[in-house]
Amino acid sequence: MTAIGHLDLLLAGEPGSVAQARTEIVAALGPRLAEEDLETVRLLISELVTNAVRHGGDGEPVELHAQWNSHLRVEVMDHGRGFAPKPRSGPADEPGGYGLFLVGTLADRWGVDTDDCTTVWFELEAV
Repeated sequence: MTAIGHLDLLLAGEPGSVAQARTEIVAALGPRLAEEDLETVRLLISELVTNAVRHGGDGEPVELHAQWNSHLRVEVMDHGRGFAPKPRSGPADEPGGYGLFLVGTLADRWGVDTDDCTTVWFELEAV
């Protein structure tokens, strides 16, 4: 990916925003990425926006900021209480709780920043 670009979205704090975020990021990045890389981005966006909608506060908006040139960085911000990431606990056959595990597995780097809001971010190198 060589073209410099960015995308900023203000999303409603509702489940339909997950599809909107995926659609808009694919429209912005689609022509620049191989299909396999695009699928990874879709999955990571889905996980982060779903978590932000679910845990970010009742109906509070969610922000998505993406920047790219030699790598892609995506930040998803909500107005929830914040959290400290920890390994998934519970039996492997128990549903749920795999979102950040997937982010940690698929992203080159990721993290959580908490201030007045919670920002979960990931980076992919030279996609």
